[in-house]
Amino acid sequence: MSGGVAPALVSALAGHTNTINKVLLVPNDTALISVSDDRSLRVWIKRSSGEYWPSVCQTLEWCVSAMAMDDFHLFVGLDSGAINHYKLTEDLNRVTLLRVYTAHNMRVSALLYDAQSEWLLSAGKDKTFHWHGESGRRLGTYRAGAWCLCLAFDKLSKIAFIGDYGGAISMVTLETADKFRLITTLKGHLGSVRDLSWDDTHQRLISCSADKSIFVWEIGEGKGKAIELNAHADRVNSIAYSDEHKKLFTFAEDRKMVVWNLLTERKQCPLWEESNECQLCNGPFFWNVQKMWQERDVIFKRQVMNMK
Repeated sequence: MSGGVAPALVSALAGHTNTINKVLLVPNDTALISVSDDRSLRVWIKRSSGEYWPSVCQTLEWCVSAMAMDDFHLFVGLDSGAINHYKLTEDLNRVTLLRVYTAHNMRVSALLYDAQSEWLLSAGKDKTFHWHGESGRRLGTYRAGAWCLCLAFDKLSKIAFIGDYGGAISMVTLETADKFRLITTLKGHLGSVRDLSWDDTHQRLISCSADKSIFVWEIGEGKGKAIELNAHADRVNSIAYSDEHKKLFTFAEDRKMVVWNLLTERKQCPLWEESNECQLCNGPFFWNVQKMWQERDVIFKRQVMNMK
Protein backbone atom coordinates (compact mmCIF):
# COMPACT_ATOMS: atom_id res chain seq x y z
CA MET A 1 0.00 0.00 0.00
CA SER A 2 1.09 3.54 -0.57
CA GLY A 3 2.87 5.18 2.35
CA GLY A 4 2.41 8.72 1.05
CA VAL A 5 -0.01 11.47 1.98
CA ALA A 6 -3.59 10.30 2.58
CA PRO A 7 -6.17 11.39 -0.04
CA ALA A 8 -8.29 14.39 0.92
CA LEU A 9 -12.02 14.76 0.19
CA VAL A 10 -12.61 17.58 -2.30
CA SER A 11 -16.40 17.47 -2.55
CA ALA A 12 -19.38 15.15 -2.29
CA LEU A 13 -22.27 15.09 -4.76
CA ALA A 14 -25.75 14.47 -3.39
CA GLY A 15 -28.79 13.64 -5.47
CA HIS A 16 -29.00 9.93 -6.22
CA THR A 17 -31.33 7.89 -4.02
CA ASN A 18 -30.00 4.41 -4.80
CA THR A 19 -26.77 2.61 -5.70
CA ILE A 20 -24.50 4.56 -8.08
CA ASN A 21 -23.24 2.10 -10.69
CA LYS A 22 -20.84 4.23 -12.76
CA VAL A 23 -19.22 7.66 -12.79
CA LEU A 24 -17.30 9.08 -15.78
CA LEU A 25 -15.41 12.30 -16.53
CA VAL A 26 -16.37 14.14 -19.72
CA PRO A 27 -13.64 15.48 -22.08
CA ASN A 28 -11.39 18.14 -20.50
CA ASP A 29 -12.63 17.14 -17.03
CA THR A 30 -15.31 19.85 -17.13
CA ALA A 31 -18.11 17.63 -15.84
CA LEU A 32 -19.06 14.29 -14.32
CA ILE A 33 -21.74 11.88 -15.50
CA SER A 34 -23.29 9.35 -13.11
CA VAL A 35 -25.87 6.59 -13.45
CA SER A 36 -27.79 4.83 -10.71
CA ASP A 37 -30.30 2.19 -9.75
CA ASP A 38 -32.66 5.10 -8.99
CA ARG A 39 -33.22 5.09 -12.81
CA SER A 40 -31.46 8.40 -13.36
CA LEU A 41 -28.63 9.65 -15.57
CA ARG A 42 -27.12 12.86 -14.19
CA VAL A 43 -24.63 15.40 -15.56
CA TRP A 44 -22.69 17.49 -13.03
CA ILE A 45 -20.86 20.60 -14.32
CA LYS A 46 -17.63 21.71 -12.66
CA ARG A 47 -17.78 25.34 -11.55
CA SER A 48 -14.87 27.75 -11.12
CA SER A 49 -14.89 26.95 -7.39
CA GLY A 50 -14.02 23.34 -8.21
CA GLU A 51 -17.38 22.02 -7.02
CA TYR A 52 -19.87 20.18 -9.24
CA TRP A 53 -23.46 21.33 -9.77
CA PRO A 54 -26.33 19.39 -11.43
CA SER A 55 -27.02 20.21 -15.07
CA VAL A 56 -29.02 17.26 -16.46
CA CYS A 57 -31.20 14.70 -14.71
CA GLN A 58 -32.66 12.18 -17.15
CA THR A 59 -35.07 9.64 -15.63
CA LEU A 60 -35.36 6.34 -17.50
CA GLU A 61 -37.89 3.50 -17.35
CA TRP A 62 -35.36 1.04 -15.93
CA CYS A 63 -32.48 1.07 -13.45
CA VAL A 64 -29.30 2.33 -15.14
CA SER A 65 -26.65 -0.33 -14.56
CA ALA A 66 -23.69 0.53 -16.82
CA MET A 67 -22.21 3.35 -18.93
CA ALA A 68 -19.50 4.01 -21.51
CA MET A 69 -18.49 7.24 -23.26
CA ASP A 70 -16.73 8.36 -26.42
CA ASP A 71 -16.35 12.09 -26.99
CA PHE A 72 -19.90 13.36 -26.29
CA HIS A 73 -21.61 10.05 -27.08
CA LEU A 74 -23.04 8.15 -24.11
CA PHE A 75 -23.91 4.46 -24.08
CA VAL A 76 -26.15 3.54 -21.15
CA GLY A 77 -26.95 -0.03 -20.11
CA LEU A 78 -30.27 -0.81 -18.47
CA ASP A 79 -31.68 -3.43 -16.11
CA SER A 80 -33.92 -4.60 -18.97
CA GLY A 81 -30.89 -5.62 -21.07
CA ALA A 82 -31.22 -2.74 -23.56
CA ILE A 83 -28.51 -0.17 -24.30
CA ASN A 84 -29.44 3.47 -25.02
CA HIS A 85 -27.14 5.63 -27.16
CA TYR A 86 -27.31 9.36 -26.28
CA LYS A 87 -25.58 12.46 -27.62
CA LEU A 88 -24.56 15.04 -25.01
CA THR A 89 -24.57 18.64 -26.21
CA GLU A 90 -21.25 20.46 -25.91
CA ASP A 91 -22.74 22.92 -23.42
CA LEU A 92 -23.50 19.85 -21.24
CA ASN A 93 -27.12 20.91 -20.74
CA ARG A 94 -29.02 18.28 -22.72
CA VAL A 95 -28.89 14.64 -23.83
CA THR A 96 -30.65 13.34 -26.96
CA LEU A 97 -31.52 9.68 -27.56
CA LEU A 98 -30.04 8.45 -30.87
CA ARG A 99 -30.48 4.66 -30.83
CA VAL A 100 -31.62 1.74 -28.68
CA TYR A 101 -29.66 -1.54 -28.87
CA THR A 102 -31.61 -4.72 -28.11
CA ALA A 103 -28.61 -6.38 -26.55
CA HIS A 104 -29.23 -8.66 -23.55
CA ASN A 105 -32.08 -10.56 -21.94
CA MET A 106 -31.08 -9.47 -18.44
CA ARG A 107 -29.27 -6.60 -16.71
CA VAL A 108 -26.36 -5.03 -18.60
CA SER A 109 -23.36 -5.36 -16.27
CA ALA A 110 -20.62 -3.52 -18.17
CA LEU A 111 -20.02 -1.44 -21.31
CA LEU A 112 -16.91 -0.38 -23.23
CA TYR A 113 -16.56 1.56 -26.47
CA ASP A 114 -13.54 1.24 -28.77
CA ALA A 115 -13.33 4.31 -31.01
CA GLN A 116 -10.66 2.78 -33.27
CA SER A 117 -12.76 -0.19 -34.38
CA GLU A 118 -16.07 1.58 -33.58
CA TRP A 119 -17.17 -1.41 -31.53
CA LEU A 120 -19.52 -1.25 -28.55
CA LEU A 121 -18.73 -4.10 -26.13
CA SER A 122 -21.29 -5.23 -23.57
CA ALA A 123 -21.55 -7.87 -20.83
CA GLY A 124 -24.79 -9.00 -19.21
CA LYS A 125 -26.26 -11.20 -16.51
CA ASP A 126 -27.69 -13.43 -19.26
CA LYS A 127 -24.13 -14.91 -19.38
CA THR A 128 -23.34 -13.30 -22.74
CA PHE A 129 -20.75 -10.89 -24.10
CA HIS A 130 -21.71 -9.00 -27.30
CA TRP A 131 -19.99 -6.55 -29.58
CA HIS A 132 -21.88 -4.23 -31.93
CA GLY A 133 -20.77 -2.20 -34.94
CA GLU A 134 -21.29 1.47 -35.71
CA SER A 135 -24.63 0.80 -37.40
CA GLY A 136 -25.94 -0.91 -34.27
CA ARG A 137 -25.76 -4.40 -35.81
CA ARG A 138 -24.60 -7.16 -33.48
CA LEU A 139 -21.30 -8.52 -34.78
CA GLY A 140 -20.76 -11.46 -32.44
CA THR A 141 -21.57 -13.21 -29.16
CA TYR A 142 -19.51 -15.14 -26.62
CA ARG A 143 -21.34 -17.24 -24.01
CA ALA A 144 -19.75 -17.63 -20.58
CA GLY A 145 -20.49 -20.18 -17.87
CA ALA A 146 -21.87 -17.64 -15.40
CA TRP A 147 -23.19 -14.07 -15.21
CA CYS A 148 -20.82 -11.71 -17.05
CA LEU A 149 -20.12 -8.86 -14.61
CA CYS A 150 -17.22 -6.74 -15.92
CA LEU A 151 -15.05 -5.99 -18.95
CA ALA A 152 -11.61 -4.80 -19.99
CA PHE A 153 -10.24 -4.46 -23.53
CA ASP A 154 -6.78 -4.34 -25.09
CA LYS A 155 -7.28 -2.17 -28.17
CA LEU A 156 -3.97 -3.19 -29.77
CA SER A 157 -4.48 -6.97 -29.72
CA LYS A 158 -8.31 -6.80 -29.76
CA ILE A 159 -8.50 -9.03 -26.70
CA ALA A 160 -11.56 -8.73 -24.46
CA PHE A 161 -11.35 -9.78 -20.82
CA ILE A 162 -14.70 -10.89 -19.36
CA GLY A 163 -15.05 -11.38 -15.60
CA ASP A 164 -17.89 -13.57 -14.40
CA TYR A 165 -19.83 -14.51 -11.28
CA GLY A 166 -18.01 -17.84 -10.99
CA GLY A 167 -14.64 -16.13 -10.43
CA ALA A 168 -13.23 -16.78 -13.91
CA ILE A 169 -11.85 -14.27 -16.43
CA SER A 170 -12.24 -15.26 -20.09
CA MET A 171 -9.67 -13.95 -22.60
CA VAL A 172 -11.36 -13.67 -25.99
CA THR A 173 -9.69 -12.41 -29.19
CA LEU A 174 -12.04 -10.56 -31.53
CA GLU A 175 -10.21 -11.60 -34.70
CA THR A 176 -12.63 -10.08 -37.23
CA ALA A 177 -15.96 -8.33 -37.08
CA ASP A 178 -17.86 -11.63 -36.75
CA LYS A 179 -15.20 -14.09 -35.53
CA PHE A 180 -13.69 -14.64 -32.09
CA ARG A 181 -11.40 -17.14 -30.36
CA LEU A 182 -11.21 -18.07 -26.67
CA ILE A 183 -7.51 -17.89 -25.74
CA THR A 184 -7.66 -19.04 -22.14
CA THR A 185 -9.49 -18.61 -18.85
CA LEU A 186 -7.73 -16.98 -15.91
CA LYS A 187 -8.63 -18.64 -12.61
CA GLY A 188 -7.53 -17.47 -9.19
CA HIS A 189 -10.41 -15.66 -7.53
CA LEU A 190 -12.61 -17.64 -5.14
CA GLY A 191 -15.55 -15.24 -5.53
CA SER A 192 -17.22 -13.33 -8.34
CA VAL A 193 -15.01 -10.97 -10.37
CA ARG A 194 -16.42 -7.48 -9.70
CA ASP A 195 -14.25 -5.18 -11.83
CA LEU A 196 -11.38 -5.23 -14.35
CA SER A 197 -8.82 -2.67 -15.52
CA TRP A 198 -6.31 -3.00 -18.37
CA ASP A 199 -2.86 -1.38 -18.17
CA ASP A 200 -1.79 -0.68 -21.78
CA THR A 201 1.75 0.38 -20.86
CA HIS A 202 2.76 -2.75 -18.95
CA GLN A 203 0.32 -5.15 -20.63
CA ARG A 204 -1.21 -6.32 -17.38
CA LEU A 205 -4.75 -6.95 -16.21
CA ILE A 206 -6.00 -5.94 -12.77
CA SER A 207 -9.02 -7.64 -11.23
CA CYS A 208 -10.93 -7.45 -7.96
CA SER A 209 -13.34 -9.88 -6.41
CA ALA A 210 -16.00 -10.63 -3.83
CA ASP A 211 -13.33 -12.80 -2.13
CA LYS A 212 -11.76 -9.48 -0.90
CA SER A 213 -8.66 -9.86 -3.09
CA ILE A 214 -7.09 -7.92 -5.98
CA PHE A 215 -5.00 -9.70 -8.63
CA VAL A 216 -2.43 -8.19 -11.01
CA TRP A 217 -2.04 -10.53 -14.00
CA GLU A 218 1.18 -10.11 -16.03
CA ILE A 219 -0.37 -10.85 -19.42
CA GLY A 220 2.31 -9.25 -21.62
CA GLU A 221 5.16 -11.48 -20.43
CA GLY A 222 3.23 -14.59 -21.43
CA LYS A 223 4.32 -16.47 -18.29
CA GLY A 224 1.01 -16.48 -16.47
CA LYS A 225 2.42 -14.61 -13.46
CA ALA A 226 -0.01 -13.11 -10.98
CA ILE A 227 0.40 -10.93 -7.89
CA GLU A 228 -2.24 -10.94 -5.17
CA LEU A 229 -3.00 -7.83 -3.11
CA ASN A 230 -4.89 -8.04 0.18
CA ALA A 231 -5.98 -5.19 2.46
CA HIS A 232 -9.77 -5.13 2.44
CA ALA A 233 -12.09 -6.78 4.97
CA ASP A 234 -15.07 -7.10 2.62
CA ARG A 235 -16.00 -7.48 -1.05
CA VAL A 236 -13.93 -5.33 -3.42
CA ASN A 237 -16.35 -3.81 -5.95
CA SER A 238 -14.33 -1.35 -8.00
CA ILE A 239 -10.80 -0.47 -9.09
CA ALA A 240 -9.17 2.46 -10.90
CA TYR A 241 -5.61 2.60 -12.23
CA SER A 242 -3.54 5.73 -12.89
CA ASP A 243 -0.82 4.97 -15.43
CA GLU A 244 0.75 8.40 -14.96
CA HIS A 245 1.34 7.88 -11.23
CA LYS A 246 1.51 4.04 -11.30
CA LYS A 247 -1.10 3.98 -8.54
CA LEU A 248 -4.00 1.57 -8.13
CA PHE A 249 -7.14 2.63 -6.25
CA THR A 250 -9.41 -0.08 -4.83
CA PHE A 251 -12.86 0.41 -3.31
CA ALA A 252 -14.64 -2.15 -1.12
CA GLU A 253 -17.72 -2.69 1.00
CA ASP A 254 -15.60 -2.23 4.12
CA ARG A 255 -16.01 1.50 3.23
CA LYS A 256 -12.30 1.89 2.54
CA MET A 257 -10.35 3.20 -0.44
CA VAL A 258 -6.85 1.72 -0.60
CA VAL A 259 -4.06 3.23 -2.73
CA TRP A 260 -1.39 0.83 -4.01
CA ASN A 261 2.00 1.77 -5.44
CA LEU A 262 2.50 -0.69 -8.30
CA LEU A 263 6.17 0.25 -8.62
CA THR A 264 6.81 -1.69 -5.41
CA GLU A 265 8.38 -5.11 -5.98
CA ARG A 266 6.11 -7.96 -4.85
CA LYS A 267 6.32 -11.74 -4.89
CA GLN A 268 4.21 -13.78 -7.26
CA CYS A 269 1.18 -15.30 -5.55
CA PRO A 270 1.15 -19.12 -5.12
CA LEU A 271 -1.29 -21.29 -7.03
CA TRP A 272 -3.36 -24.15 -5.66
CA GLU A 273 -2.09 -27.64 -6.47
CA GLU A 274 -4.99 -30.07 -6.98
CA SER A 275 -4.42 -33.45 -5.32
CA ASN A 276 -6.20 -36.21 -3.43
CA GLU A 277 -3.39 -36.34 -0.87
CA CYS A 278 -2.05 -33.77 1.57
CA GLN A 279 1.25 -32.30 0.37
CA LEU A 280 2.52 -32.16 3.96
CA CYS A 281 1.95 -35.75 5.10
CA ASN A 282 0.82 -37.55 1.91
CA GLY A 283 -2.31 -38.74 3.72
CA PRO A 284 -5.64 -38.96 1.84
CA PHE A 285 -8.21 -36.16 2.04
CA PHE A 286 -11.69 -37.07 3.24
CA TRP A 287 -13.04 -37.22 -0.34
CA ASN A 288 -10.42 -39.83 -1.35
CA VAL A 289 -12.62 -42.63 0.02
CA GLN A 290 -10.73 -45.59 -1.50
CA LYS A 291 -7.33 -44.74 -0.03
CA MET A 292 -8.89 -43.56 3.22
CA TRP A 293 -10.53 -46.99 3.63
CA GLN A 294 -7.33 -48.83 2.76
CA GLU A 295 -5.24 -46.89 5.29
CA ARG A 296 -8.04 -46.47 7.89
CA ASP A 297 -7.06 -42.82 8.16
CA VAL A 298 -8.93 -39.53 7.73
CA ILE A 299 -7.03 -36.29 7.03
CA PHE A 300 -8.75 -32.92 7.23
CA LYS A 301 -5.67 -30.75 6.71
CA ARG A 302 -6.01 -28.16 4.00
CA GLN A 303 -3.81 -28.34 0.90
CA VAL A 304 -0.67 -26.26 0.98
CA MET A 305 -0.07 -23.92 -1.93
CA ASN A 306 2.52 -24.78 -4.54
CA MET A 307 4.78 -21.98 -5.81
CA LYS A 308 5.35 -22.28 -9.56
